[in-house]
Amino acid sequence: MTLCAENVTLELGSKRVLTQASLEVVPSQVTALVGPNGAGKSSLVRLLCGEVTPGGGSVSAGGEPLERLGVREQARLRSVVSQHAAMAFDFYVDEVLAMGWIPDPADPADYDDACTEVVAQCQIGHLLGRKYKTLSGGERQCVQFARALLQIWRDACGGDVDVRYLLLDEPTANLDLGHEALVLGLARATTARNFGVLVVLHDIDMAAAFADHVVLLVDGVVAARDHRVTF
Repeated sequence: MTLCAENVTLELGSKRVLTQASLEVVPSQVTALVGPNGAGKSSLVRLLCGEVTPGGGSVSAGGEPLERLGVREQARLRSVVSQHAAMAFDFYVDEVLAMGWIPDPADPADYDDACTEVVAQCQIGHLLGRKYKTLSGGERQCVQFARALLQIWRDACGGDVDVRYLLLDEPTANLDLGHEALVLGLARATTARNFGVLVVLHDIDMAAAFADHVVLLVDGVVAARDHRVTF
């Protein structure tokens, strides 16, 4: 079961941002998407998470067209960390984390236990009780990453582990080196739970070191793929 964009074309307004682009997010592996600014990387992530619909080609999860899945089913399938997570209201960090939790009567996972573990892993305990808008850009990014982990946490608490996907659009933006390593390390660790990870990065050396596969996007076209390619 993979999350797959196949020969997708996307136009935003009068501009074509993706042309015949294909990308596959594979369970238990990390795929890095790299390329210059304006290459269409964020647009491809938006297609994979169902935020926009391609003008041509297809997006599927396990062979099932993504548009056939309901909003709740898609939310259980994947979590997303965008470049900029704007908040209209000044929520507390605790409330932002709770937004990621999707209750499931069939799942024994307890939110309090899951939240405690995720907060510890992401090292954001000192941010609890603070207003989200008072945080620095890096602190907000760490909170959003923790929220994304909680969204798919129900499958990480024992029993059979279903395939899930973590889509990260420049998750290391605004992070210092220590937190950059922490976030990428935690993202890598989720692959042990049969999760597929897609991460957008600007640093090709980091992508080659961190990911199982690297895809290079230039002007909306996949120009090269795999870390064995010489960029």
